Amino acid sequence: MLSSHTKFHSSAGKRQILIADDESINRELLGLVLAEDYEILYAEDGTAAWDMIRDCCETLSLVLLDLMMPGMNGQEILRRMRAEANTAHIPAIVLTADQKAEVECLNLGAADFIPKPYPEADIILARVLRTIELSEDRDIIQSTERDELTGLYNREFFYRYAEQFDQFHADLPMDAIAIDINHFHMINERFGTAYGDTVLRRIGEKIRDRVAPDNGIVCRREADTFLVYCPHREDYRELLQIASEGLAEEGGTGRVRLRMGVYANADKSLEVERRVDRAKLAADTVRGNYSNPVALYDDDFHRQEIYAEQLIEDFHRGIEEKQFTVHYQPKFDVRQEIPVLSSAEALVRWKHPVYGM
Repeated sequence: MLSSHTKFHSSAGKRQILIADDESINRELLGLVLAEDYEILYAEDGTAAWDMIRDCCETLSLVLLDLMMPGMNGQEILRRMRAEANTAHIPAIVLTADQKAEVECLNLGAADFIPKPYPEADIILARVLRTIELSEDRDIIQSTERDELTGLYNREFFYRYAEQFDQFHADLPMDAIAIDINHFHMINERFGTAYGDTVLRRIGEKIRDRVAPDNGIVCRREADTFLVYCPHREDYRELLQIASEGLAEEGGTGRVRLRMGVYANADKSLEVERRVDRAKLAADTVRGNYSNPVALYDDDFHRQEIYAEQLIEDFHRGIEEKQFTVHYQPKFDVRQEIPVLSSAEALVRWKHPVYGM
């Protein structure tokens, strides 16, 4: 049976912990408590600690961090850890006798505290394991809820979080938005999938940065389709322009062109998926329309959609009830001096019981 302490990518088969403290006795005490279950690294000053955090960012499960160290204090290390993408995921437990420092450290991203003098070994082990497991659970959740390429929500979690947002903001008007890239398959064909992936990441980042301050959420639904659910706004063209800025085709001057469909003030009685489907339907109507790349799903659009669906639904009954009739359109040979009837084109017409001919 595998131990709950197992870290599969650790060289020792154990989770890896860095103990950063300038007092050798403190390092030794913690090492004795933790060495049986964890692979331990040691740093005796802040500068060495920061170097080790960056060098071991792929394998570190936890940093035990003293606040008062030469070279660089614990608060500065916390700031740097949270500021860099490679180290932001590593949890840190602060080692301190200064209770006043706790609030500042929590604001800087500390996960927990171990007071000095140290408590019993079982308390230390329990806090360390709890912090690591919470961090790993968070990482697992993030890996399942995010699109691997762009870091945006995937479709399932996007729908779920949109529903949760509505539960707490029932009266807030919301827009469902779909954004597509025109002829994205040709970008991959001409410049390669690596360049296409770069385009997707940049577009996703720009859309997210634009709507996130207003509590908007973004997902990459599939291939080159992005979905947005956000409080009602009017700057659709500006959003589309920002999303496409700086995306010139590789080796050329042509821009990567986007199109957008908007279901404004979306009907919250509909499922979130149906709301964004309406936005996507609107976006598809301006496929290749470079002069007017934004389409709104409105009442007229809805009536047209209902009409089309009704015709599809009634089609088989129309055949069974012989509602279709054949009409012949004459075709004349005009090459002669007097045009001569030469053939006819057969046309099928549907006499619908509700909509007429």
